[in-house]
Amino acid sequence: MTKRVLVTTGATFPFDDLVCAAFDDSVLRALSAAGVTDLRVQYGSTATSAHLFRKLVSSNRELLDSLSIRVSGFATTDTMVKEITDAWVVISHAGTGTILDTLRVSRTPPALIVVPNAMLMHGHQAEVANALVAMKCLVSADISVSYRQLATAISSLKHVKMEKLPKRESLASVINYEAGVVG
Repeated sequence: MTKRVLVTTGATFPFDDLVCAAFDDSVLRALSAAGVTDLRVQYGSTATSAHLFRKLVSSNRELLDSLSIRVSGFATTDTMVKEITDAWVVISHAGTGTILDTLRVSRTPPALIVVPNAMLMHGHQAEVANALVAMKCLVSADISVSYRQLATAISSLKHVKMEKLPKRESLASVINYEAGVVG
Protein backbone atom coordinates (compact mmCIF):
# COMPACT_ATOMS: atom_id res chain seq x y z
CA MET A 1 0.00 0.00 0.00
CA THR A 2 1.26 3.45 -0.93
CA LYS A 3 1.43 6.06 1.81
CA ARG A 4 2.45 9.38 0.27
CA VAL A 5 3.68 12.60 1.84
CA LEU A 6 3.57 15.78 -0.18
CA VAL A 7 6.05 18.52 0.68
CA THR A 8 5.12 21.83 -0.93
CA THR A 9 7.10 25.04 -0.78
CA GLY A 10 4.52 27.17 -2.56
CA ALA A 11 4.79 28.83 -5.92
CA THR A 12 5.61 32.41 -5.00
CA PHE A 13 8.74 32.46 -2.83
CA PRO A 14 11.56 29.90 -2.73
CA PHE A 15 11.70 27.90 0.51
CA ASP A 16 14.78 25.75 0.06
CA ASP A 17 15.08 25.31 3.83
CA LEU A 18 11.85 23.27 3.82
CA VAL A 19 13.22 21.05 1.04
CA CYS A 20 16.42 20.54 3.07
CA ALA A 21 14.36 19.71 6.16
CA ALA A 22 12.44 17.03 4.25
CA PHE A 23 15.73 15.21 3.63
CA ASP A 24 17.06 15.50 7.16
CA ASP A 25 17.98 12.10 8.61
CA SER A 26 15.56 12.51 11.55
CA VAL A 27 12.71 13.51 9.23
CA LEU A 28 13.27 10.62 6.84
CA ARG A 29 13.36 8.20 9.77
CA ALA A 30 10.14 9.69 11.21
CA LEU A 31 8.47 9.30 7.80
CA SER A 32 9.61 5.69 7.61
CA ALA A 33 8.37 4.98 11.16
CA ALA A 34 4.97 6.37 10.10
CA GLY A 35 4.87 3.91 7.20
CA VAL A 36 5.51 6.42 4.43
CA THR A 37 6.47 4.81 1.11
CA ASP A 38 6.46 7.87 -1.21
CA LEU A 39 7.91 11.33 -0.70
CA ARG A 40 6.65 13.82 -3.29
CA VAL A 41 8.38 17.21 -3.21
CA GLN A 42 7.27 20.42 -4.90
CA TYR A 43 10.62 22.18 -4.66
CA GLY A 44 9.87 25.47 -6.44
CA SER A 45 10.48 27.08 -9.76
CA THR A 46 14.06 28.34 -9.49
CA ALA A 47 17.00 26.54 -11.08
CA THR A 48 18.77 26.69 -7.72
CA SER A 49 15.86 24.88 -6.02
CA ALA A 50 15.78 22.18 -8.71
CA HIS A 51 19.53 21.64 -8.34
CA LEU A 52 19.22 21.47 -4.55
CA PHE A 53 16.44 18.86 -4.80
CA ARG A 54 18.50 16.64 -7.14
CA LYS A 55 21.55 16.99 -4.88
CA LEU A 56 19.56 16.04 -1.76
CA VAL A 57 18.04 12.98 -3.45
CA SER A 58 21.47 11.86 -4.63
CA SER A 59 23.24 12.42 -1.32
CA ASN A 60 20.49 10.61 0.61
CA ARG A 61 20.02 7.73 -1.86
CA GLU A 62 21.45 5.06 0.45
CA LEU A 63 19.26 6.07 3.40
CA LEU A 64 16.17 6.42 1.20
CA ASP A 65 16.73 2.95 -0.23
CA SER A 66 17.29 1.43 3.22
CA LEU A 67 14.02 3.01 4.43
CA SER A 68 12.18 1.99 1.23
CA ILE A 69 11.07 5.56 0.53
CA ARG A 70 10.59 6.47 -3.13
CA VAL A 71 11.16 10.13 -4.00
CA SER A 72 9.78 12.21 -6.83
CA GLY A 73 9.64 15.92 -7.33
CA PHE A 74 8.36 18.75 -9.48
CA ALA A 75 8.83 22.49 -9.79
CA THR A 76 5.21 23.58 -10.21
CA THR A 77 1.96 21.96 -11.28
CA ASP A 78 -1.53 22.78 -12.46
CA THR A 79 -2.84 19.75 -10.56
CA MET A 80 -1.98 20.67 -6.97
CA VAL A 81 -5.44 19.65 -5.74
CA LYS A 82 -4.79 16.11 -7.03
CA GLU A 83 -1.34 16.12 -5.41
CA ILE A 84 -2.95 17.11 -2.10
CA THR A 85 -5.78 14.60 -2.44
CA ASP A 86 -3.31 11.76 -3.09
CA ALA A 87 -1.34 12.54 0.09
CA TRP A 88 -1.66 11.00 3.54
CA VAL A 89 -0.05 14.11 4.97
CA VAL A 90 0.91 17.46 3.46
CA ILE A 91 3.98 19.26 4.79
CA SER A 92 3.67 22.80 3.57
CA HIS A 93 4.90 26.31 3.87
CA ALA A 94 2.36 28.23 5.95
CA GLY A 95 0.85 30.21 3.08
CA THR A 96 -2.87 30.73 3.47
CA GLY A 97 -3.70 29.57 -0.06
CA THR A 98 -2.03 26.18 0.39
CA ILE A 99 -3.44 25.77 3.89
CA LEU A 100 -6.99 26.46 2.74
CA ASP A 101 -6.58 24.27 -0.36
CA THR A 102 -5.43 21.40 1.83
CA LEU A 103 -8.05 21.79 4.55
CA ARG A 104 -10.89 22.14 2.03
CA VAL A 105 -9.77 19.56 -0.54
CA SER A 106 -12.22 16.81 0.43
CA ARG A 107 -14.48 15.47 3.15
CA THR A 108 -11.44 13.99 4.85
CA PRO A 109 -8.45 16.16 4.01
CA PRO A 110 -4.94 14.84 4.63
CA ALA A 111 -3.23 15.73 7.86
CA LEU A 112 -1.39 19.02 7.53
CA ILE A 113 1.93 20.10 8.98
CA VAL A 114 2.83 23.69 8.23
CA VAL A 115 6.30 25.17 8.37
CA PRO A 116 6.30 28.97 8.57
CA ASN A 117 8.91 30.61 6.38
CA ALA A 118 10.85 32.84 8.77
CA MET A 119 12.37 34.70 5.80
CA LEU A 120 9.05 36.36 4.96
CA MET A 121 8.43 39.72 6.56
CA HIS A 122 6.46 40.29 9.72
CA GLY A 123 6.03 36.61 10.58
CA HIS A 124 2.53 36.48 9.08
CA GLN A 125 2.88 32.78 8.26
CA ALA A 126 3.60 31.98 11.92
CA GLU A 127 0.54 34.00 12.98
CA VAL A 128 -1.71 32.08 10.58
CA ALA A 129 -0.19 28.75 11.65
CA ASN A 130 -0.59 29.51 15.36
CA ALA A 131 -4.26 30.45 14.92
CA LEU A 132 -5.00 27.20 13.08
CA VAL A 133 -2.98 25.13 15.57
CA ALA A 134 -5.17 26.61 18.33
CA MET A 135 -8.22 25.44 16.35
CA LYS A 136 -6.59 21.96 16.06
CA CYS A 137 -6.81 22.07 12.25
CA LEU A 138 -3.09 21.43 11.73
CA VAL A 139 0.30 20.94 13.33
CA SER A 140 3.13 23.46 13.01
CA ALA A 141 6.90 22.97 13.00
CA ASP A 142 9.52 25.69 13.37
CA ILE A 143 12.50 24.46 11.36
CA SER A 144 14.43 27.67 12.04
CA VAL A 145 15.13 26.11 15.45
CA SER A 146 15.99 22.62 14.16
CA TYR A 147 14.94 20.29 11.38
CA ARG A 148 14.16 17.80 14.16
CA GLN A 149 11.08 19.95 14.91
CA LEU A 150 9.61 18.61 11.68
CA ALA A 151 10.43 15.02 12.68
CA THR A 152 8.69 15.63 16.02
CA ALA A 153 5.63 17.03 14.23
CA ILE A 154 5.46 13.95 11.99
CA SER A 155 5.72 11.64 15.01
CA SER A 156 2.99 13.60 16.83
CA LEU A 157 0.42 12.89 14.11
CA LYS A 158 -0.46 9.53 15.65
CA HIS A 159 -1.51 11.33 18.87
CA VAL A 160 -3.30 14.34 17.37
CA LYS A 161 -6.90 14.43 16.23
CA MET A 162 -7.28 17.09 13.56
CA GLU A 163 -10.47 19.12 13.49
CA LYS A 164 -12.18 20.16 10.28
CA LEU A 165 -11.91 23.78 9.26
CA PRO A 166 -15.10 25.57 10.35
CA LYS A 167 -17.58 26.22 7.57
CA ARG A 168 -17.08 29.43 5.67
CA GLU A 169 -19.26 32.32 6.67
CA SER A 170 -20.47 34.95 4.31
CA LEU A 171 -18.78 38.33 4.35
CA ALA A 172 -22.10 39.87 5.36
CA SER A 173 -22.38 37.65 8.45
CA VAL A 174 -18.84 38.50 9.52
CA ILE A 175 -19.50 42.23 9.08
CA ASN A 176 -22.79 41.95 10.98
CA TYR A 177 -21.06 40.10 13.82
CA GLU A 178 -18.27 42.69 14.01
CA ALA A 179 -20.80 45.53 13.88
CA GLY A 180 -22.89 43.97 16.66
CA VAL A 181 -25.93 43.40 14.48
CA VAL A 182 -28.09 40.59 15.84
CA GLY A 183 -30.05 38.74 13.28
